[in-house]
Amino acid sequence: MAVFKCAECGAVLEARCKPAKCKNCGAEKDKLVKEEAPKKG
Repeated sequence: MAVFKCAECGAVLEARCKPAKCKNCGAEKDKLVKEEAPKKG
């Protein structure tokens, strides 16, 4: 699972691949920045 953060609203989205847009504010996918996923375990 990858973690993406929206540069517009700051929402954090978890997805296998980059979402088409932010589900929180609707920003386009170029506003979503891949973050380092927290390690589990």
